Amino acid sequence: MSDNGTAAPLRFEILGDLRAFRGGDRVDLGPAKQRAVLAVLLLHSGRPVPIPQIIDAVWGDGPPENGPNVVQKYVAGLRRVLDTDRALLTLTSAGYALRAEGALDADEFRAAVTRSDAERRAGQLLEAATSLRVGLALWRGEALAGLTGPVFDAARARLADERATAWENWADIGLATGRAAVLLPELGRLIGEFPLREGLRAQLMIALHQIGRQAEALAAFRDARAYFLDQLGAEPGHRMQEAHRRLLRGEPIAPPLPEQPPAVEPAPQLMSPQFPRPRRMISLLEVFFAVIAPVATCGSGSWVYFTHTALRRRQPRHLIAAATYFLVYAIGAGGFFSAVDAGTEDDGWVPKIGFAMMALVPLAAAVHGLVLAIRSGDGAQLWTRREQARQLAVFAPDRARELGIGRPDLAMRLVDDGGLIDLNHVGGYDLARAAGLPLAQAFGIVTDRVARGPFVRPEDLVLRGLTNERTVRRLASRLICVPAGPAPAAWPPG
Repeated sequence: MSDNGTAAPLRFEILGDLRAFRGGDRVDLGPAKQRAVLAVLLLHSGRPVPIPQIIDAVWGDGPPENGPNVVQKYVAGLRRVLDTDRALLTLTSAGYALRAEGALDADEFRAAVTRSDAERRAGQLLEAATSLRVGLALWRGEALAGLTGPVFDAARARLADERATAWENWADIGLATGRAAVLLPELGRLIGEFPLREGLRAQLMIALHQIGRQAEALAAFRDARAYFLDQLGAEPGHRMQEAHRRLLRGEPIAPPLPEQPPAVEPAPQLMSPQFPRPRRMISLLEVFFAVIAPVATCGSGSWVYFTHTALRRRQPRHLIAAATYFLVYAIGAGGFFSAVDAGTEDDGWVPKIGFAMMALVPLAAAVHGLVLAIRSGDGAQLWTRREQARQLAVFAPDRARELGIGRPDLAMRLVDDGGLIDLNHVGGYDLARAAGLPLAQAFGIVTDRVARGPFVRPEDLVLRGLTNERTVRRLASRLICVPAGPAPAAWPPG
């Protein structure tokens, strides 16, 4: 129960073994058949499931004699552990319905894929790849692990196909943005996991071709052809055949996406051993712009720098400052110039207040802009380093961990990531120091990470109740969630 007496929100997970959590605590779902009943309801989340359909899914060809009563018993058991007021699990004329919208990991995965599709169509390829990695990070193994029967097998196969398609889309983006070299290890692993997916094998051929390893690309086709003939008695499909023909002719293989400017592989920037951590950088041009813009325009352009900062840093909160300065100046100018037109500028309090507002806006905006420009330390060079490091974490998480991306706790690192902080690998003391968080809050984040698994995006700190939105927005440009895995304890690795 939460502090106000209401039940903490439930979360269900089927992308692995079936699990449920209330808040941060795992719920004991009871015996195997009761868990299977819950799984059937989750697969039809929000829709009523007839009792005969539940019996057929859970017991198959060997249903109990009193099947409806047994289902009712297991539903009552689920209500005891999940929903004391029966609002979550209801009985309708069409059957039992479980309302788990927004609380099921499979729904979150599909939402991430949908978001990625929209970003991809908009040309935001890095964002699209990141959204896919966020969704794929929800998988903990084979979906519905441990549950048997035709219904669960069909659902498992359907979810596995969605997962493989998401990986193919992610690899397509990597190939279209010139990241073939870092994709090769992941493609090899994925082909081992999904050996019948022709798309992955075609992507392996394209990746090898893009980095000049033509002989290996042809060998990959021969291996795939032999595998498909042995397993399916069929030749590879159109995409592999077309890639093979182009390889034989020495023709370029068209990228799987519309032409985009290739992303340059971020070359690790060497740092002096005397300065193992990124240095704070202040852009003198930005400071000059922040101070001069409001003064040179006599206040009318006080909003310009803050709008520019909001767009460049992707921090919409600065638009509030821009709108405030614009409105204050507009109101003041409106009052003053109306009095001038009427010839009453020397009389009354309205023109005087209007003039004072016009005079104070550029001064306030210049001081505010100066503080923002100095404190940010987000010069163009530093911002570029962070974006390069983020790309590396999206397309080559193993390499990112090896280089210590987002690890200010490592004493000696040979890469400058612009001061990123990895929420999945930094310890409590270092997280508090690097992010400026209270020590208790930093250790709460680390404890939650250990108990509930790694974070997939900084916003998870808010969703898990570990901090507020304002703190996440303040640190958004520096936070990163490198997928969990072995991380170096020191640099260089032994």
